[in-house]
Amino acid sequence: MKLMPLLMGSLLAAGCAAVGPSYDAPYALVDIGPLSASRKELPVIVNAIDGDSLLDPRRSGPLTPGKHQLEVQFSTRDGPYWKRKKMVELDALPCTRYRIVAQYTNLTNVDWKPVVYPEPIGECMAKFKLGG
Repeated sequence: MKLMPLLMGSLLAAGCAAVGPSYDAPYALVDIGPLSASRKELPVIVNAIDGDSLLDPRRSGPLTPGKHQLEVQFSTRDGPYWKRKKMVELDALPCTRYRIVAQYTNLTNVDWKPVVYPEPIGECMAKFKLGG
């Protein structure tokens, strides 16, 4: 019985070590964007990045800069399931946040395309002395 805390501590440490990129090096983030009626944009769900499902589909956690493949879903009740999902190729830059939205032309037939808005992450740029 005394081994249980030791075993649990070891498993916790191993789990933490297995986590991907951290905030200790320049990183990128993927978040969902806001609703905009004037631009006909609605939030999406980010299901997976590079084939790995996300614990929180609204934000990714830190990503290593470079090429990534995102599976995004426009959540509507109408239309066939296959029309709601799209793949997005993203070449992530260091210290950049990417907000993704669904820009729709027609909600009845689920006609939409993903739009990505990049913005600098000031805290990251200051920490790693990137940019001007």
